[in-house]
Amino acid sequence: MKSRIIWIYLLILACIVSPNLHAQGYKIKYLDHYNNPNLPKIENYQIWNDLTAWVDTIHHKEYIIAGSTDSIYFFDVTDPTNMILCDVESGNSKSVVNRDYECYSHYVYCVSDNRNPGSLQVFDLQYLPDSVHKVFDSDSLSFNTHSIFIEAKSKRLYLCINRLKSGGVAAMDILSLENPEKPVWISRLQVPTFGDGAAAFRNVHEVFVRNDTAYCSVEYNGLYIFDLRDLKNQKLLSVISQYPQNGYNHSSWVDDSGKYLMFTDEIPGGLDVKVYDISDIRNPMWLNSYHSNDAATAHNAYFVGDYAYVSCYHDGFYIFNIKDKSNISVEAYYHTSTYPPESYEGYKGCWGVYPFLPSGNIAVSDMGEGIFMLRRDSTILSVNKIQVAEKVHIWPNPSRNTFNFDIGSSIKFPVEASVYDIHGKLVLQKQVHEATFELDCSAISAGYLSVELNNSDFRKVYKLIKTD
Repeated sequence: MKSRIIWIYLLILACIVSPNLHAQGYKIKYLDHYNNPNLPKIENYQIWNDLTAWVDTIHHKEYIIAGSTDSIYFFDVTDPTNMILCDVESGNSKSVVNRDYECYSHYVYCVSDNRNPGSLQVFDLQYLPDSVHKVFDSDSLSFNTHSIFIEAKSKRLYLCINRLKSGGVAAMDILSLENPEKPVWISRLQVPTFGDGAAAFRNVHEVFVRNDTAYCSVEYNGLYIFDLRDLKNQKLLSVISQYPQNGYNHSSWVDDSGKYLMFTDEIPGGLDVKVYDISDIRNPMWLNSYHSNDAATAHNAYFVGDYAYVSCYHDGFYIFNIKDKSNISVEAYYHTSTYPPESYEGYKGCWGVYPFLPSGNIAVSDMGEGIFMLRRDSTILSVNKIQVAEKVHIWPNPSRNTFNFDIGSSIKFPVEASVYDIHGKLVLQKQVHEATFELDCSAISAGYLSVELNNSDFRKVYKLIKTD
């Protein structure tokens, strides 16, 4: 506990000496940021949760919809360097850890998961940037819901862990959006049972649906895939329950080709993201697993062409090159959190990422730090091989001037040490020939720095705090 207090003190000090500080990244360009630290916090930390986006194709404008512990925020991000807060709508449930949103046509559907009275809310977005209009608000279909997914093709809204006003809980309910302003219940997921009549699982934590095929993350029971074309005759296609580093199966995504499935396991912390070949959907085949750092926890992962865009809690936002499924590598990252990544205590930092804006800009939410607008750097290069060396020791950190390093003797020398400031600008470079060395950063401005150590077959990046 004492070391935690010291870290918090030092991080506050870092913010004082550099009031315009933003967490640093690698091959990611910072565009803008919004936060209001005076908003209600949970456990004196969390303000924000998930986010999504809506694109006005008529007026060619882009909007971000993000949730705080008590409200829903609507931002115009058409100019990503100048986020404009257009509207704030109150959620029925307060002190909410988790909100979720999905857009369909010019509407956004909003739920909350808090075990306090909540509802399903629908807002009409077509009047933005002036305001949004609430057109539906009812607890009859959703009293509390953990997450939702909309498949526009079939006009269906899926409610995962849907708690009912009567007190019951549905693993997953399905609504029709034939009338977007008046959702109608049409079915419930038929959970398979074992021979003794026991249910195979209790809850669908999150779901991804394409062509009425539902990929259901069902907590510690793995991932179940259903054919839901005929809701009266639901069919279980396959089950992924025994796999490397299995835990609490959190969420999944399928690539555009429909051949590859990717999912995350949230509990315990430090589990890899998994990639499966689902060309034969009745026989999914494990291909590879990957992570940002050994102890890091991935929250949500999305396919974007040959890349995976992943929110990694303490580690921030990461992009992985997954074109070669047998050799997945780090492409870029951005540290959103002020918590030291190496602490990995609890669930803090980067919650969500929205990577599908037509502009190519990326929206990222951090639980304590707010909403970031980012963009991949045009000079981004692929990293072909990532290896973890023996543990690197850095001291003192924070430091006013000099940082000492012990990187061990098992890696190949020379090693190039490159120091970058918070904007990704190279501010110091040194070639290292010995396991122990120092970097004199006395001429560099106070704030967050990142140091990249690399040679022909090794690359690792560490966070430094330079005080004044």
